[in-house]
Parts: sequence; C-alpha cells; structure tokens
Amino acid sequence: MESNKREESKICGKHASRAVFARRPGDIIRVFVSEKMTQEFGDLLKFCAQNHMAYRVAGEAELEKVSGARHHEGICVVANAPAPMVLADVVAAPGPGLILALDGVANPHNIGTLLRTAAHFGGRAVLVGGPLRRLSPAVYRTAEGAAEHVGVLLTDDLAPLLTQCSEAGFKVCATSSHKGRDLYEQALPPRMCILLGAERDGLSDALTATADQHLCIPGTSAVESLNVASSAAVFLAEHWRTQASS
Repeated sequence: MESNKREESKICGKHASRAVFARRPGDIIRVFVSEKMTQEFGDLLKFCAQNHMAYRVAGEAELEKVSGARHHEGICVVANAPAPMVLADVVAAPGPGLILALDGVANPHNIGTLLRTAAHFGGRAVLVGGPLRRLSPAVYRTAEGAAEHVGVLLTDDLAPLLTQCSEAGFKVCATSSHKGRDLYEQALPPRMCILLGAERDGLSDALTATADQHLCIPGTSAVESLNVASSAAVFLAEHWRTQASS
C-alpha cells in the first residue's frame, strides 16, 4: 500500500516560523527554540503544549545541527511539507496572473528571494526545474514567510509545465541579458509565465525555443547582467504595474 505520509520540512527564521504557525498550525510536528526566543514565541509553545506537540528549548549548537543552518534566528519548526501544488488549479483561475519558471536555479538564497518577491507582486506560483528535491531551511528563512503564500512546484522537466501554462492562456516570456525586446517597450500579456535561467548557464536552448516572447531589461551595460532574483523583481514589478493600471 502506498503511504500518504508527507515529507517533513525544516523551517527556520522568525518570519518563516511565524507564517507556518499562522497558516497551517496543524502541520507542525515539533519546535526547537532558543531560550531568548521563548517569550516571543510563547503562543506557539503554548499551542504545542495544548496539542501534545513536542518542543524543546535548545542551545545554539543544537539549533544549528537541527536546522542545518547557521542563521536560524533562534527557532526551527519541523512541519509536514505543504500539500503538493496542482498546476492545473493554478492556471485554471481566471484573470491576469503571473508565474515564474526557473531553469536550473538552485541557490537557496536566490530561490527564497524569488519567492518573497513573487508574494509581494502577486505571483501565482514558482516552478523550479532542476535537481532540487525540497526547499531547504535557508530558502524558508530568506523567503520571510512567502513560501506559505506562493505555490512551489519542483520538477525535473519544465517543458510539459510550460505547455500546460500555454494551453491555459499564459504567454511564456524568456528573459535574456543581451537579446530580446526591451521590457518597457512591450505590452505585457495579462497572463504571463516568466522563464528565467541560472546566472552562469542561462536558459537552455530547448526551453528558450518554447517561448512566445523574448524580453530583456535595458541598462547601462556596465555589467553583463543582473542577479536572477533582481531580474525577476524587475519583471514582476512591471507586470504588476501595467496590470494594476490597465
């Protein structure tokens, strides 16, 4: 018989821990917290005690070991991973929408920042293509709670997901630092999937060929390109601005 048990996630950082407690407290399994953070998270610890969930006041070394991160901010929540995002449900929702598709982006701080930016500008989902199998504690901490607001789908192959987006009326827009049309001179589609590549390797030729549109961010050319998270922020902000004013 196939198990329905979900994988566990380790969520560290104050804002990320607060967000998981606010949005899905029933998924919490156990909590590790430093002595100095017990007052700030007194409500979480009380909830754990009332619901027979394990919690432990831990020292710095134990917190670092449990979370796998040095910058844990004094708390680590072990919880069931969020229920898998169903892309069909995301793209079926009517109206304007924006999806990020990341080709080979693996740096946890970039992914966390991308999630935070997507949440701020109303992104519906983030699709991550590559070897990544789960979101790390560093992703959750850098996202500052955004991982509870934006669906994430990890996949070995982005191509069929991009096809699914296209069939639902999302225009796939590939980004480039050296070719494509000026972002600010185009009418951006209301339903848009922004395809971004890893900084060193960029987008694969196969995925680039699937795009309906190729866009670039104009600048001084003093540097070759923007950081992938910075690029995403520019595209997300422009899409938000144009849709809000239309």
